[in-house]
Amino acid sequence: MHKRSATLLATAALIGAALPVMGAGSASAAGAFKCQPTSHDYVVVKEKAAVHAGFSANARVVGYVYKDNKVHAYWDCTNSSGNPWVCIGSCRVDEDSVSGRWVYRGYLKG
Repeated sequence: MHKRSATLLATAALIGAALPVMGAGSASAAGAFKCQPTSHDYVVVKEKAAVHAGFSANARVVGYVYKDNKVHAYWDCTNSSGNPWVCIGSCRVDEDSVSGRWVYRGYLKG
C-alpha cells in the first residue's frame, strides 16, 4: 500500500507541474496574478517597447525591444490588474514572486 501511495503522489506532482501558476504577488499587490508556461514567437509592433523586471508598467525598465523584431515568450501572465504580459528571458515564476524580462503583450503580434 505504501508503494502505491508514493506512486500516486509522484503522479500528482507531475500533473501539478503542468498546471498554471496562480499567486498573490507581493504583499502590496491588490489581487492575484495568473501565469502559464508557453512557447510562442511574437513580432514587436510598437516602435520601442520597454522590457520590464516584472509584469507591471511600474516595474523597473531593464531594456527595450524594437518594432519588427522577433521575441520568444516562455511565460504568459495576467497581472492583478488584468493586463497581459509575456516573459522573454531570465524567467522565474512561482506562487509568490516573478522575475525576468517582461513585455506587455499588447505591444506584440503573433
